[in-house]
Amino acid sequence: MLLALWLLELEIEMNDKLDLLTYSLKAGEHILARRDLKQRKQLGQFLTPPAVARYMAHQLGPLQNGDRVLDPAIGSAVLACAVVERAISIGEPLELHVDGYEVDPDLAQAARAVLSRAIELAARHGVKLHTQIHERDFVLERAPLGPLFDLPARSAGYDHVIANPPYFKLNKDDPRVQAVAGLVNGYTNIYTLFIALSLKLLRPAKRACFIVPRSFCSGAYFKSFRRDFARQAVPLAVHIFESREEVFKRSDVLQENIILTFRSRQPQAEKEQEQPTHVYISTSRNAIDLEVNPAGREVPLKLFLGRRNGTVFFRLPASELDETIVETIDRWDGSLSHYGLAVSTGPVVAFRARSFLSTDLGKVESSQAVPLLWMQNVQAQTIEWPVARGNKPQAISLEANARKLLVPLKNYVLLRRFSAKEERRRLVAAPLLVHGLSCQCQQIGLENHLNYVYREDGNLTNEEAVGLAALFNSGLIDRYFRIVNGNTQVNATELRALSLPPLDVIRRIGRAMIAAGKTADLESARVPGLHNLQEFPERRCMGHRSLAGRDA
Repeated sequence: MLLALWLLELEIEMNDKLDLLTYSLKAGEHILARRDLKQRKQLGQFLTPPAVARYMAHQLGPLQNGDRVLDPAIGSAVLACAVVERAISIGEPLELHVDGYEVDPDLAQAARAVLSRAIELAARHGVKLHTQIHERDFVLERAPLGPLFDLPARSAGYDHVIANPPYFKLNKDDPRVQAVAGLVNGYTNIYTLFIALSLKLLRPAKRACFIVPRSFCSGAYFKSFRRDFARQAVPLAVHIFESREEVFKRSDVLQENIILTFRSRQPQAEKEQEQPTHVYISTSRNAIDLEVNPAGREVPLKLFLGRRNGTVFFRLPASELDETIVETIDRWDGSLSHYGLAVSTGPVVAFRARSFLSTDLGKVESSQAVPLLWMQNVQAQTIEWPVARGNKPQAISLEANARKLLVPLKNYVLLRRFSAKEERRRLVAAPLLVHGLSCQCQQIGLENHLNYVYREDGNLTNEEAVGLAALFNSGLIDRYFRIVNGNTQVNATELRALSLPPLDVIRRIGRAMIAAGKTADLESARVPGLHNLQEFPERRCMGHRSLAGRDA
């Protein structure tokens, strides 16, 4: 009752100065303001800014008489109102059907009230609008349709899908995971289920537009989703927000979001030459700067769609320089596996191994413990141990139950798995060389926030370890990772998929770096063909031991 009275007051205000999208946004904000941020995050409840909604509605392409539009997470109907506003702007008689799904009873009530007002407004402009709000879970309602990326006849489907779906991980006990068991491989984020089910509901060659986190573009977590999406959808456009914080700033959402526009594939009879060969990639600082037609670039589909070692990943080169970087790295035919190298995640999970961790470095001297390296120990091209700042234990016990957590001491390349959002570098790597250790130990501890690269059958040479770390630290590879990966996480899957130059070139980098000493600069080291890589900071070692070694 109170909500209905508030909506009536808002409607009166709308008659004076509010447009339809602002009306729907304020209605949703009024409801969500009464809930704490933790609850909203758990349900993935974040309303779409009007500027984003208008852009997304434009991305749906031409609206035709009789079109059916789906919003599977309609909220207070901001996106649906953007579609209605666009239909009105056409200035011709039009009939539209809008269906929405919403699990929140209050938001569903608000959506009905907002769309009721939209029906009246549209009618005054010759647009006949039919709406239906399903107060049910979209995934649970639509999963029984069958395999998510199967392509049956879509005669009863939709002409357009527009959505700002919820974003949160699903655990194995979630009823939605059980509902799609056998339809999606592995656990995933709920927004990918929304995309997959919506794609199934699209009629052939019809469009959808989603605002979602960029995380699905790479990594093992979404590997199966990307593979199936690439088979059954045609990507048309991607809009990138340069600011991570500002799209949903008032809702404290920090994911790096993109707007993805795609269409369903036509039946098998569709001719190869009719398939798009480019993807339009555009950028804006934030939602406020977003225009209906933002400046962007037509990027060849082969640069957007990367394939390596059986893995499909999506790359977003937003500039001419980015395209050059992608083309350059695509020409390299080497990889970690091709050179007999593997990458793993540090086996020491701190909270599980707490009883084995120690701050007493004397135990390392007396061979009761070995060094434990954390993400904080790894700097660009050097390893600092022990680290005096912070409170991370710098040793791990050699007792019997702890030995299974240790790795054999040999040459490695260590990489941080995470970086802070504000850090200049996405990749931070350093060589760990055996001869750099002052302790007499056969094993070492690597914490779980580190990746480590090693030779599976043998040992990395010093020049291989130093050269590979330098390559990972270069501006070229760092920028490539940003084109591929919108996360602050550097996962092993992406490292395995990364194309590398010939091993001899990596060794030459290592020799040049070693010869250059503290001048960790590839240009001054004069490695042929690699003069354009970004220089590296000088090696800095705190404390009384350097695990990188004097020669590195």
